[in-house]
Amino acid sequence: MIEGVGGGLIAYSDLILVQCPECRSCARITTPNNAKGLINPRYMGHESKRLQCIKCGLTKEVHPKRRWDNLWAYTHELFDEKQGLDWYFGLPLYLQIQCCGHKMWFFNFDHLSLVEKYIKKNIRPSGLYYLSIESRLPKWMKLSKNREEVLKAITKLKQQ
Repeated sequence: MIEGVGGGLIAYSDLILVQCPECRSCARITTPNNAKGLINPRYMGHESKRLQCIKCGLTKEVHPKRRWDNLWAYTHELFDEKQGLDWYFGLPLYLQIQCCGHKMWFFNFDHLSLVEKYIKKNIRPSGLYYLSIESRLPKWMKLSKNREEVLKAITKLKQQ
């Protein structure tokens, strides 16, 4: 998780586990260290990303470009994470499973652990937590009647 970013999903974007498009095993999307050089500030979500599969050796990269307004952006449309795809290459997330008639997905094991801890809580925070990942979870995941099934699905994913 990226420190100092708050509770948003972007905090988990430095490591995204996806299905390799070549061999279907677990591949990693990472943010190369210092992708834009020392003098350039870091813009979360608008950094170079590298796809690597350890099993078959596939490697790809995408790089943002400076736009007319001097901001960094990708030339392609970023994918919608609600579909269970990574934002940068559009590949299926590796950590996803059907649960309670819905698709449940996670960027990486840190993301999975955070959600698991939240689901296990009997008393959950209220108030101004609207920017957190927990507040953005679908209602079906937060319902107490689904708690046991959601936790079983999370345990199954952790054993992959």
